[in-house]
Amino acid sequence: MGTLRYIALMVNAVAVSALALSGAWAQVEPPKARAIAVENEFIRIRVNAGPQEAGRFAVDTTGGDPSRSADDNKVLIYGSREPWTSYTTVVIDGTPHVFGGPTERRAGGGAAATALSAEPRVDGNQVVATARVGDIEIRQTLGFARSPTTRVKDAALISYEVTNRAPREHVVGLRVMVDTMLGSNDGAPLRAGGGAIERATQLVGADIPEYWQAFDSLADPAVISQGTLGGPGLSPPNRLEMVDWGTLADSAWSFAFPTGADFTRRGEEAQDTAVALYWDPAPLGPGESRTYATLYGVGGVSLSPAELSLGLTAPAEVDFQHDEVRPFSVVAYVENSGGFESRGTRLALSLSEGLKLAEGSATVQLGLVPPGQTRQAVWRVTPTGQATGSLQIVATVTSDNLEPNRVTRDITVNSPPQLVVKVSAPESLRVSLENRYVPNPFEVGAKIANRGAQAGKNLVVSIELPEGLALADGVEANQVFARLDPAAELACRWKVRALGMPTGPLPIVVKATAAGAKPASERARVRIPELVPELQVHPAAQRVPELTDGQPTLVPISVRLVPARDFRGGTVTLSYDASVLEPLYVSRGEGFVEQGRLLSPWSAGRQQDGRIENIGGERAGAPALNVAEATLFTVVFMAKQPGDSAITLEPTSMLAAGGEGGYRVVGGTIVVEPSE
Repeated sequence: MGTLRYIALMVNAVAVSALALSGAWAQVEPPKARAIAVENEFIRIRVNAGPQEAGRFAVDTTGGDPSRSADDNKVLIYGSREPWTSYTTVVIDGTPHVFGGPTERRAGGGAAATALSAEPRVDGNQVVATARVGDIEIRQTLGFARSPTTRVKDAALISYEVTNRAPREHVVGLRVMVDTMLGSNDGAPLRAGGGAIERATQLVGADIPEYWQAFDSLADPAVISQGTLGGPGLSPPNRLEMVDWGTLADSAWSFAFPTGADFTRRGEEAQDTAVALYWDPAPLGPGESRTYATLYGVGGVSLSPAELSLGLTAPAEVDFQHDEVRPFSVVAYVENSGGFESRGTRLALSLSEGLKLAEGSATVQLGLVPPGQTRQAVWRVTPTGQATGSLQIVATVTSDNLEPNRVTRDITVNSPPQLVVKVSAPESLRVSLENRYVPNPFEVGAKIANRGAQAGKNLVVSIELPEGLALADGVEANQVFARLDPAAELACRWKVRALGMPTGPLPIVVKATAAGAKPASERARVRIPELVPELQVHPAAQRVPELTDGQPTLVPISVRLVPARDFRGGTVTLSYDASVLEPLYVSRGEGFVEQGRLLSPWSAGRQQDGRIENIGGERAGAPALNVAEATLFTVVFMAKQPGDSAITLEPTSMLAAGGEGGYRVVGGTIVVEPSE
């Protein structure tokens, strides 16, 4: 591995002479170009500073794969000193534009260039350049990212953010063309999924793999490269084209695809592979932005050289989630590195506990493999959750006539988010001298911790209350959070009211859920003591005008039982000041109604000298009422003249847990004010 380097800015003045190559490489000498670069201990990213081909990029290794020195300071994308053969096309409303400065060379020479609105510059550990075509602004960013097969920052993140600055919609698409190169090898086959791609191939939609790789030899590879197409933060392309560089150089967007042609550079004789990623044109509304992102860098392949050389690749790290099965691809390569053909060749995969095949057989018959040839197989594997942490995948190759070989690759399976809930609440409420709960509302708290190896995304923490408890006004049962990182903790609080019925130890449950996690919960119990039942006038005090819009004011008051515990019936006498108020009618409340049925006997009482005597009845034929509160009846008065009227209650009979005389009585006051 190369020594650790700090991110550097390098400016090279390059004297460009005519190259001693044919066809595409024999060009008129362009103006001198500069390349700026950022690098780390694994790779270097170079961007052409222009003026010709400004914004075009190349990638090469510094230390490459730390386990091998053969790939130090090797080329991954052609153009180390002066990038120009790889370029990006933005198609806007059907017209292609090559990103960056103008060119006099073959690659993209037939299309209009965007020109740059801001020259390439180093911004921290990335190189940024911007361009604009009319209303469309394009920002190119090239920086470092962790490869899914190595878990280190040996990949270049190639990203384009396209923004529509117009008040109308545009249709925008993107193509990124990469002139792949493995050290000095410009024609190595590309490997995707279950086979090597040695001729022009177009992959669309579901046929596009998670990643593709390229290498020249398993026994002694110079460089192993990898393009990663899907994963967190990436945008899988709609189409992947693998074809000779000349064809892609000559056509900035669409062309008649030469399916099945070899990788001989168009119009020449040299082998030259290239890859194009297409994101199809799609509407982009006013003010909207869209990001296209992909990775390209060092490939992670575990190697075992022998007569039958083996290579094994898979993501270095995967997540297990309870609510979603996410298979991943495991690819094994077999190269016959000896001098004899391998007959009856078989490739088998074995998995540690915690991993299983998602489909198919663990053994693949490869048959006859001639000397110098490479075969490959792909399996889809799923974590089961039975084991997490560092697990092993083993590929074994056997043959009827050659020695077997095996290769092992470690993979880290991250345990899912593991939510832990701790609830805090008072053990018991008190009852004050005023026959009220203290405190009420009271506070329920919860602490939610994540003990897993993955972040808990879309975390929802909810409280569940039994009958007899309710959330305070304006308090929501669910609290939602974007994520809870591993080893992190957060707190939630709710205000809860005790209603008075039922009483006793009441359970409060707090639950937490997150994507990929098993739901977690904990309960606490709060003892709710019994209150003395109260007959209450509601509202207890009110001020009303004598007249409203020239009409007499109607004043409704309700008589409520709080709580209504084991209530089976009863009668109440209500008194008022007849000089101030005149009763119009009395209507029964839910205390004398059962599922919409009016219960009997029932009496609206008898009016006499400022009293309405014996209002009420019985719940005959219906069960006793046990609720936090119940309206027994409502009296509607008319205001006669200004003055104060006390409303007093006298329970004359009560068939309930309170018994005769076992009720507190809370009266009320109505103040009739002169009309203006």
